[in-house]
Amino acid sequence: MTRALDERTELLREIRAHLEWEGQVGSVGIPPVARATPAHLATQPLPSTGPEPASPARGSEEPQARGFEPGGGAAPGPAADRRIRLATIAEQVSGCTRCDLAKGRTRTVFARGNPDSPLVFVGEGPGQEEDLQGLPFVGAAGKLLDKMIGAMGYGREDVYICNVVKCRPPGNRTPLPNEAGACAPFLHEQLDLVAPRVIVALGRCAAENMGLVPAGGGWRGRWGRFRGVEVMPTYHPAFLLRSPEYKRPVWEDLQKVMARLRGGA
Repeated sequence: MTRALDERTELLREIRAHLEWEGQVGSVGIPPVARATPAHLATQPLPSTGPEPASPARGSEEPQARGFEPGGGAAPGPAADRRIRLATIAEQVSGCTRCDLAKGRTRTVFARGNPDSPLVFVGEGPGQEEDLQGLPFVGAAGKLLDKMIGAMGYGREDVYICNVVKCRPPGNRTPLPNEAGACAPFLHEQLDLVAPRVIVALGRCAAENMGLVPAGGGWRGRWGRFRGVEVMPTYHPAFLLRSPEYKRPVWEDLQKVMARLRGGA
């Protein structure tokens, strides 16, 4: 009886998430949400869309409990140590002058969200609103990303979000190779410390800087690996604002991510 109730609750949650996606993001080409199998529910269900529960201390947490893979970045330490190191990197970023982007910034933009999350989104760089607020994805594209995250069954602060570069490129242009290269050490250590199970690379720039764009080949929707972590490259939310007909393939990519986090293929 309890198992049947759990399955019914999960189905209702997925229906609600899909309806929220249709109502908020738009229903252009979005397929129905597939019902999760009991095996998925028994192994690793997605987080609730309700209020975020208190997280257990990570000092005694074994890497396997979060799904770490051998060689998948820096070994996680106690939660306090990891957060202190992330704060130290953010402080280093705030004073960085490694490239010319530092000359035009209002604020550096390091990250937002939960560094204990198994899911990380990486975009290309801050826009105008991000530059003003010092947080990634808080403009129009960020609002769309929040709706995408909600449709996956996560709260806005349940995931970790950052960018390839930490300063706004002029006119919101794509970061240049030397700019991305200057920020790469910050991004690499940041991701190693968070050590997620899955990264979603938002846009071609992020995918290229993770080595996931083959010469002359397709890149979206194809699993890759970056520093030992599985990565799903997909279109950037800003692109979807201009081309909403591509929401369907993005939703298909996010469904693959959801399945992988549940322990599926």
